[in-house]
Amino acid sequence: MFEGTWRSATGAEIRLWQFGEAVSGTYEAGPTEMPMPHRGRILVGTAEGDLIGFVTASVVPHGIKSWTGRLYPSEAGRGPEIHLMCQAIGRRVSRNAFSKSVALETVVFSLVEAEQAEDTAPP
Repeated sequence: MFEGTWRSATGAEIRLWQFGEAVSGTYEAGPTEMPMPHRGRILVGTAEGDLIGFVTASVVPHGIKSWTGRLYPSEAGRGPEIHLMCQAIGRRVSRNAFSKSVALETVVFSLVEAEQAEDTAPP
């Protein structure tokens, strides 16, 4: 259901492989948040029906992103979309500044191609 390459409007990509309820893959930041050198981040998670959740390292050093969302058909009729809420935490901060170091955002990823994940799935 979630297997394939998905892209956001900002150019970020997630490549997902699904084995039952287990989800694995990679996350690549979009050009606006991409540091040099660019590299993908490994992600792991789970899926239950049309719900998905996964965790990956963030682009910010010492950061982690957690994503949860739901699969929907596209309103424009162009294929499925994953609507995700992303929680990111970064930087080493004091206990008093912790709440200021957390960022929440919503992101929509559209399916680019499902075949790529099937062709490159790990053995």
